Amino acid sequence: MKNASKLGPLVRAAWAALVTAALFACAPVEQGEAPSPLAEPPFAVGNTTLFIHDPGRGFDEAAGVATGMRILITEIWYPVRHGAMGTSLRRAVHGDYVFGDRTVHELMMTQTTFFHLTPDTAVEGVSQAGINAAIEELFSRPRNSYTDAPIAAEAGPFPVVVMSHGDAGSRYNMETVCEHLAADGYVVIAPEHTGNSPFSMTGRDPALEAGGSSGLDPLRLAEVVDLLDERGVYGSPDNYGQSYTPLGADRSSPAFLQGLDAALLQRVGDLRATLDELQRLNQAGFFENALDLERIGLMGRSFGGATTLAALALEDRFTAGMAVAAPSSPDLRALVPVEALAPPDVESVVLSREGPYGLGEIRKPTLLLSGAEDTLIIGLAARMAEAAGSPAPTPANPFPVLRQAFEDTDAPAIWALLDNANHATFGVSGAYWWPQLKPNRFPRHFDPDTEYELVDAGLAHRIQQDKALAFFDLWIRQEATARDRLIDDRYQADGLRLEWRNL
Repeated sequence: MKNASKLGPLVRAAWAALVTAALFACAPVEQGEAPSPLAEPPFAVGNTTLFIHDPGRGFDEAAGVATGMRILITEIWYPVRHGAMGTSLRRAVHGDYVFGDRTVHELMMTQTTFFHLTPDTAVEGVSQAGINAAIEELFSRPRNSYTDAPIAAEAGPFPVVVMSHGDAGSRYNMETVCEHLAADGYVVIAPEHTGNSPFSMTGRDPALEAGGSSGLDPLRLAEVVDLLDERGVYGSPDNYGQSYTPLGADRSSPAFLQGLDAALLQRVGDLRATLDELQRLNQAGFFENALDLERIGLMGRSFGGATTLAALALEDRFTAGMAVAAPSSPDLRALVPVEALAPPDVESVVLSREGPYGLGEIRKPTLLLSGAEDTLIIGLAARMAEAAGSPAPTPANPFPVLRQAFEDTDAPAIWALLDNANHATFGVSGAYWWPQLKPNRFPRHFDPDTEYELVDAGLAHRIQQDKALAFFDLWIRQEATARDRLIDDRYQADGLRLEWRNL
């Protein structure tokens, strides 16, 4: 990468180690039934890709890159009238997420041993030729949306949900939920958190080529170009596009909390830039007057789930949020010197000297959806508990910090725990794309001498879709009848354990 010296020292890589270890252990079931849309959804789905620019921030300040400007590759899913696609519109494919670049697609799928599909992570007997064929098939696999289809403007304005992906994730990480919500009349927007997304193809931003004619500062745009490789990608293949890792090794040190805080604040800043972009989109152009921005939902998975909790605490424009497979943290502020804490006039998620602790409280309507065998998050929670001297995870309470937040909150909250589900279960990633090529039996976290079979991937995604739609219908659309759908027990026999408070 050009000008790599500008990146500065990285936060230490314990989180990355946990991520890769868990992803090695995460793989769903044999080929199961794919999650299907409603039998007759109200709308077809359109999608479009755009670039959000935030000149008020450097390109990747959490990694020490204060030059350039913050640029976020962003996907939007939206409602389209049935029959409006016509013959001129194209069905979106997965390769569109990498702008049709097969090389970058292959790198994203294979660059790390444990992240996606390699001989080491496939079931026994899968050949390299089979892996190559699977990767190529995914590149051309149709999505459930049509690129740049005309929005069903006459049915708007539409409610909006923002999506935040996980650590080392991308804007497709909750695609099945995004499409499902759009088919029911939501606009869903998903920015990629540059520097925390693998092989970020920032170079495809038309503004970089247009320079000053784009209306943005040409000098700062040129500084962005200097950060990209020959394919227009930000990030090194050595760390699959990660310019920083959110958590450090010594969880009781100021450096740990400072790195975590910087990562979360940068992500919250990205969500704020997205909210500002929504305001602009609603004023003119394709989405003019099509967006209802009075109440806005938020959802995220994994580190995006933590980002959801943080943004609900810090940003008033978010009404309610769904945090999926979310890591959390006990309050560690007592373990660091007071000078390492943020003064009252400085915003912070986990370092506020006098303010709330953004990863341990629920302040707005929140749906918590987790897998009972999420080795990544349970293992992280155990290490955090050891550092803080707080309760450790147990079979009866695998996520003690989140559970305490759920029990203590005065806000409406839903606790949803799915048996035999792990960190990959609710995500759109290697484990979801190729269930027939992945192992589906693993040791139980709290009883490693006993194996379990992963819950069917299609079932898990349907549960996530149904609960997300009911949750946002209740708190964003404010449909009182959605409460019954949110808390019904139709999935109890499938291992979904539901509790709720203050509904």
